[in-house]
Amino acid sequence: MGLLNPLNLLLGLSLAALVAIYLRAQARPTIEVSSLALFDEAPAPVARSRILRVDLLFWLEAAALATLTLVAAGFYVRMAAPVNRPLRRALIFDLGASMNAVDANGTRLAAAQRQARAIVDGAPPGDQFKVVGYALEARIMQAQVSRKPDLEHAIDALRATAVAARPSALRAALNSANTAEKIDLFTDHPPAPELLEEARTRGALVVHQVGSPVDNLAVLALEPGTPKTAEGRCLVRNFAYRPQTCELRIDLDGRQVFDSPLMIEPRAVAAVRFGPIPQGGVLHAHITPADGLAADNDRYALAPKGRVMRALVVSPDNAVRDDLARVLLAVNPGFQVTTRASALDSSPAADGKQAEPNFDLAILHDTNDTGSAAPAHLFIFPPLGQTGTGAAPIPVTGTASAVELQSRAGVAPLATPVLLGAARLFTIPGWMDALAQGADTALGTTLPLAATGYTSQGAVGVIAFDVRNHLLLDPDRLDALLLAIDTIKVLSTPPGAKVVATGDLVTMPTFAATTLIAPDSTRTPLTPDRWGRVRFRPLDAGRYILVANRQVTEVYANYYDELGSDLATSVAAPPTPREETRAPARPLIETKVVPLTTALAGVVLLILLLESAILLRRARTWGLNHV
Repeated sequence: MGLLNPLNLLLGLSLAALVAIYLRAQARPTIEVSSLALFDEAPAPVARSRILRVDLLFWLEAAALATLTLVAAGFYVRMAAPVNRPLRRALIFDLGASMNAVDANGTRLAAAQRQARAIVDGAPPGDQFKVVGYALEARIMQAQVSRKPDLEHAIDALRATAVAARPSALRAALNSANTAEKIDLFTDHPPAPELLEEARTRGALVVHQVGSPVDNLAVLALEPGTPKTAEGRCLVRNFAYRPQTCELRIDLDGRQVFDSPLMIEPRAVAAVRFGPIPQGGVLHAHITPADGLAADNDRYALAPKGRVMRALVVSPDNAVRDDLARVLLAVNPGFQVTTRASALDSSPAADGKQAEPNFDLAILHDTNDTGSAAPAHLFIFPPLGQTGTGAAPIPVTGTASAVELQSRAGVAPLATPVLLGAARLFTIPGWMDALAQGADTALGTTLPLAATGYTSQGAVGVIAFDVRNHLLLDPDRLDALLLAIDTIKVLSTPPGAKVVATGDLVTMPTFAATTLIAPDSTRTPLTPDRWGRVRFRPLDAGRYILVANRQVTEVYANYYDELGSDLATSVAAPPTPREETRAPARPLIETKVVPLTTALAGVVLLILLLESAILLRRARTWGLNHV
């Protein structure tokens, strides 16, 4: 409670005037006596009162004056009341691949859009909505607006991607809606309670779990094998709780190499062998008929070309040459490996001239030699100074006595770092991408351990740590071997095609303005950076085409995520909205100042009416002299 203008309480002095009036009126009371003088009043000769005698009229008049004083002073009370002003609201949509799952009512995203439009249509006029979508990251699709046509357009424009929704993206979406007083989240996977607790949204959060369980088959893996030598293998998984049938087709550069029906047990994986394929190329596996999710029904793989690939391994250490040769044959059994202690060490030809074969990959360990004119070079533990190929040097500035491998690209950070030994310190140029990070055990500083990149002269890779003492074959340091295999695969992949996972950041050297053609035929212009590279992130499964100066490069994006493809258990039945009860428990209630002027004025009128009724009654009973 309170007063808006406390100075007006001085009007309460009118109560003192009321008391004075009553004292004066009763100081010389009058009485009626018999007299021939009509209506003549005379003071009582003896009776004199100096004590205030009050009656009901006095209390009514005092109450009226006190109430009028409170009215003049602006008496008010504070009370909790529902918010009646326009609200700020947020609509958050899961745009992961599983939201494209199809059931009897359409896609899950379509069901979420219908619920969102109903919320917008039922909202009071003036409420402002923000539309946010998330998958790999959070993105504001529509800022705070109240016009329903704009909101409906933003909701209708939402499109699910072929990537798994990341918890970090959901956390960012909730943070972007932190100023909203009510948040509606549409998803087919219930978010973790810990994530919602960490978000600490200001407004009430209502989770709308959309969709219903559906059966789904997915292609887990596709291995091409070795052309004309080893069979390939394809894995198909059944996520349903009942047996499922499908037809598996496998094509090689558009030509069918396998076609067979399959019956897969509930929650089982079928391993299908095929081939050997006749030659290298782009291998494509596809299952029919269409099921709950289309994104995981296709998978691509690159089979090595039929021609023999030649690799040169240069190292002053004979054991290192043998280890690297074994790793190359493990990556591609078709490699023809030549080992030398020096890049210039070769046998003379019959005519006395030096015979220098054309190598596809040159691996140079702890040597200053640049090797042959191969289109791909891998420098392992390069010496101090400028390492690289001509116009694209890699500065090597020092040596660390011992380093630890902590993380590899595309893999979660290692739970236990791997001790590797000595490593070179180098600065990654802008045209290269890091493949592994480590730390100097002596200084604790972070440093790159592997990187790859492309120049106009070809592909270049660096592995900073030394591989002596059979480090790559040590079973306790398996991550070092996996890193070397990944690096060799990057450098030996033909530049005309590439297979990636959806959501990965793809870097391609085009050295010219490029047009990206997506699987849905959408064209996007890409501008290369100063090193001639273009970057894009495929969000749909399928074939992407990059066209630059009439040169065509193909990128094939595969999607598979165990949680996103498991459509039989991703949704609780029946899906019903639920509100997450977290502090503040009543975000739509606020404290308001409520003036009591009208109520107090009504009290004054009631008092005056009551006083008038008493006076009328007294006048009728005792006459006007007693009024």
